[in-house]
Amino acid sequence: MKLKVCVVLCAFSACGPGKGTEKFTTWGEEFIEQGIPDTAFVDGWSVHYDKFLVVFAGIKVADAKGNAGAMLTGSRLVDNTKPGRKDLVTFSDLDAQAWDRVSYQIRPAADGAELVSATEDDRTVMKNGGFSLYVAGAATKGFVTKTFHWGFVTATQYNDCTQAAESGTPIEGVVVTVGGTDTSELTTHGDHLYYDRLKASPDPAIETSLRFDEKAAADSNGDNEITLDELDAAPIDVTKYDPSGFDAPTLGAFMKSLARTVGHFRGEGECTISEAK
Repeated sequence: MKLKVCVVLCAFSACGPGKGTEKFTTWGEEFIEQGIPDTAFVDGWSVHYDKFLVVFAGIKVADAKGNAGAMLTGSRLVDNTKPGRKDLVTFSDLDAQAWDRVSYQIRPAADGAELVSATEDDRTVMKNGGFSLYVAGAATKGFVTKTFHWGFVTATQYNDCTQAAESGTPIEGVVVTVGGTDTSELTTHGDHLYYDRLKASPDPAIETSLRFDEKAAADSNGDNEITLDELDAAPIDVTKYDPSGFDAPTLGAFMKSLARTVGHFRGEGECTISEAK
């Protein structure tokens, strides 16, 4: 009788760790899918994306001691202008427990990057350019339209990802339950490329704004195409742009630093950002 009771109890309790699933998706939110309206910019511009290509790699879940439960091998190429959430990877045999450390990378495309809502031509662009992030589109203000095709070669590591919580205390990592499927979204924020600060001010009265006038003015040859080379040649106006202690003397350097901040976790969740090795 005792043996039978134990067997029954084990079916409903933690006699063993049990197994569950953690699924990772990505989404570009409305600003990437539908565009950034003029009301979002302090200077009246609006932005529409034709391409927002991102290479995800190194997606990993680990416990508080750093022991990895699962990690993505290879990489995924996504065009987040395509509507909806896209599947990146599913880890289906994880111990059911808290996995406090979630990390991932956005890094230059490698051979064999798996296509997720992207095309072979997209993969060629990313591979030939050595890009981790590539955005193309147009900005409009009144009767003026400026196009752009910007490829970023930054390799960025996102560690110790936390999700925002109503309590105000961020929740570390994820929790996998027995027989359950938990989903984590690696969100990309398309408005970050136009921030006027590289780091949020500790003073809540000082807001981060979106600006485009200076990018438009950087179009030195007047062909209505803004290139990264033109942005690299345009010094920042420190009365409008705050490098927040980072080395970003030009609009190009400023935007390349901002490119590292497009990756988030579960919407507004944050990760510790560093250069990927």
